[in-house]
Amino acid sequence: MRYKAYAATMQSVWFSEDEGESWNRLPTPTGGFYNEARCWSVNTHRARPGEVLAGTDQGLYRFTEDSGRFDYIPSPMDSLHILQIARAPNDPDFIACGTRPGEIFLSEDDGQTWTRANLDASTECWFINTSRVTSVHFDPKYEDSIWITVEIDGVIRSDDRGKTWRLMIEGLHDNDTHDLVFLDEGDERTVLCSTEDGLHRSADNGETWERLSIPLARWDYFRSIKQPAANSPVVIASVGDRPSGEAGQFLISRDFGDSWSECALSHEPNSTLWSIGTNAADPSLLFAATIFGQIFKSTDGGESWQKAKRELGEIRMIAWAPV
Repeated sequence: MRYKAYAATMQSVWFSEDEGESWNRLPTPTGGFYNEARCWSVNTHRARPGEVLAGTDQGLYRFTEDSGRFDYIPSPMDSLHILQIARAPNDPDFIACGTRPGEIFLSEDDGQTWTRANLDASTECWFINTSRVTSVHFDPKYEDSIWITVEIDGVIRSDDRGKTWRLMIEGLHDNDTHDLVFLDEGDERTVLCSTEDGLHRSADNGETWERLSIPLARWDYFRSIKQPAANSPVVIASVGDRPSGEAGQFLISRDFGDSWSECALSHEPNSTLWSIGTNAADPSLLFAATIFGQIFKSTDGGESWQKAKRELGEIRMIAWAPV
C-alpha cells in the first residue's frame, strides 16, 4: 500500500512519502500558499485518495495529487484559525470546521457555500483568553449527529446536522475538553472524553460523565485519544505534564478504558504528545507528534513507538492516508 503522511505545522504542511523517514514542504512559487503559513489542521477522506484539506491562519486550502498544490477554498473563516476539519464518513462533501474563537462552520457542497452554526458557545474564557474547538466528530452511528469538544467550554452535540446544539458537561471535572472516541455494542454506547483533568467516560451518550481513575497516568493532562480501528475497544491516549509541556507518555487500553498499560517509546518525548494520526486502511499503522516537533510511528497498533530522525518545529496535527 502506498501512502503519504501529513504534518500541520507552524511552517505550512509537510509531506512524507517514505513512511515518515523524510519530510518536505511544497515550494512557495507553486505550492499554493506561503510555506511559512501557520497550519493547524489536516484532513483526509477514504473516498478521495490523495486529497487533503488544510486549515491555516490564512484560510482553508485543498491539495490534490493531480494539481500538486494547495488551492484556496473561499469561506467565512479567513480571519480565524481553522483548528479542526472533519468530513462525514459517507459524504466527503459534508465538511465541518472548528475554529478559534470557538465556532463551527458547515458546508454540504464540498466548500462551495458555508453556514456558521448557531453554536452559542463561549468565545472568551479564562486562562487561554479565547475559546477554541479542539475536535470535531461526525457520529459513527447516527448520521445527523455531530460532536465537538471546546477548550474551554465542554462537550457540545448537534442531532440535526448542526442546526441546533446542546452543551453536555454534567459530571465533567473540567470543561477544558480535547477529544472523543465512541464504542457501540448493540444498543449500548460508551464515550470517552479527554480533558485537562483526566479522562472521562459516559454510558448514556454524553448526558453524564464520570472521571476514570488511571494510576499509570503520570499526569492529569489527557490530550489526543484515538481508536486504531473503528468501533474498537482498543484506545490510545496521549498524556502530558501540561499544555506544550516538557514530557509525555502514551497509554493503551484494550477494554475501552477499564484497564491501561503504558506504551513503549524509543525516545523520551520533548513535550506533550499532541496529535495521533490513524487510518482505517491499516489499524496497525499510527503516527504521532509532540507539540514541539518530534514524530513517532507505530506499526503494531500503538503498542510501541519509534521516533523518526526528522523533527519539524511546532506540530499541531499529524495524519496519514493511502494515495
